[in-house]
Amino acid sequence: MGGSNRAKRSTAPPFWPIHRKEKEFTIKTSPGPHSKDSSYALGVLIRDVLHLVNTYREAKFVTNSGKVRVDGVVRRDLDFPVGLMDVIEFDGLGKVYRLVPLNGKPLEPIEIPVEEKNLKLCKIINKVTVRGGVIQYTFHDGRCLLDKEDLALKVGDTCLIEVPSQKVINTVSMKKGVRVLVIGGERAGLQGYIEELKPGTFTRKPMATLNFGAESVELPTSLLMPVGEDKPLIYIGG
Repeated sequence: MGGSNRAKRSTAPPFWPIHRKEKEFTIKTSPGPHSKDSSYALGVLIRDVLHLVNTYREAKFVTNSGKVRVDGVVRRDLDFPVGLMDVIEFDGLGKVYRLVPLNGKPLEPIEIPVEEKNLKLCKIINKVTVRGGVIQYTFHDGRCLLDKEDLALKVGDTCLIEVPSQKVINTVSMKKGVRVLVIGGERAGLQGYIEELKPGTFTRKPMATLNFGAESVELPTSLLMPVGEDKPLIYIGG
């Protein structure tokens, strides 16, 4: 038997802008490229965040008609999880959105230029050697890339890729002086420059000292995404 496609509103991620007590259930995110605690169900994004429709039935009609694309791929499942840096395009509206951390919230949709709808920033979260001695990078959104161009990247670095082809357009290393975006915690959405990197130990995560202009703050590198040198490679708000 298949699992339920709904979940209790009281257990939904706290950043979802839904009424917790008006109704008992909401859309449940399915297994996918993002965890349920760091993503929106596509139906929740369409109905409750962007307010493009009023009901679940209307949202289902829109997705079934093939008018919704996530990272260039048509998605018809309202429970499909959409998360950090995903690009959502609505055919016929002429609007394209990117999900980014903003104003302390882990995910907020911002409208982006149509010219950037095929561009996405992906952070490397794992690096392994596979058969043939080829390096395989795993990105934060579940994508995997075989390094056939000797990119020589490290965990924590960011790739600007073209979607859905996954062609690497540019790269940004996690290093001193680079511009980074805070992707989690109470400072989510802030952008600053790395002043110092501190390697991790058995009891302490790798840390970075950031300059936000008016203050310097030390944060775990797991909460940071390199986005460019002097300015972000693509529009991410802020």
